[in-house]
Amino acid sequence: MSHILRMPEPSLAQPTIDALSPHHRSVLVAAHRGAWHQAPENSVAAIEAAIALGADIVECDVQATRDEVLVLLHDSTLDRMTSLSGPVAEADWSDLRKAHLREQAGGSLAAFSEHRPSTLAEALCCARGRIIVNIDIKSAQLADRVALAIITAGMADQVFLKAFVNGPADLKRLRRSPFFGRVPFVPMLKAAPGSLRATLESLRPWGFPMYEVEFTDLADLEQARSELQRQGARLWVNTIGVSHSLDFCDQRALHEPDAVWGQLLDVGVGAIQTDATASLLAYLRHLGRH
Repeated sequence: MSHILRMPEPSLAQPTIDALSPHHRSVLVAAHRGAWHQAPENSVAAIEAAIALGADIVECDVQATRDEVLVLLHDSTLDRMTSLSGPVAEADWSDLRKAHLREQAGGSLAAFSEHRPSTLAEALCCARGRIIVNIDIKSAQLADRVALAIITAGMADQVFLKAFVNGPADLKRLRRSPFFGRVPFVPMLKAAPGSLRATLESLRPWGFPMYEVEFTDLADLEQARSELQRQGARLWVNTIGVSHSLDFCDQRALHEPDAVWGQLLDVGVGAIQTDATASLLAYLRHLGRH
């Protein structure tokens, strides 16, 4: 659980808050780990590919090396995506920077590419002024360090962090961070059937600009629309293959876009994270929603 952020400070975060606002019809497209069909996931090349496609947001994951360099990698180990093996936390950046990334989403059968692992600093430099960056915080120990790196890079107005919020204890931890409020924060929620609207009502005082929701009943999203409108908050849903939100996934959307992406739009979803960035963008542009 992240330790970051109170209500965003407009002087630092307003451009991102404005971009997340639901007050325009454009649906935000988030490229999951970059446009990894064209370049290795979580690489500068994948960020460049997402920008070229016209994505609004690039989602990245961060780990830390033994010598405390923040690098773009999803896993805590090096095996799936690099030519090295073992925990990221036991590797020095001087060794990792020489490794090769595997193509696309990696795995033992994926070929090695010409691309090398990227630091968070390199990723932020690539994205500056070109695309919003979302960093998925999977480790509370990394949260403050990632926030400090964002602020030091002068990117607090172009990045938002997200992490799971499972209850009051997580919110209390948010308040204790020295960077609380200095970078926008988006809570990730698992919606129990029939409870989403009440959960959002309880979070209203925080002024979150957007919520990422994993759901099991589409009706919950519909019932939450009025509360989201009251808060001026946008709703984010994942259609990536591991989203676990029924069968609202990219694989089905590529054959039945109206039944997946279209139904999500109908219940008020305003941001979709996808592995099929080009296809989702084409669908939204056809509808006049991007």
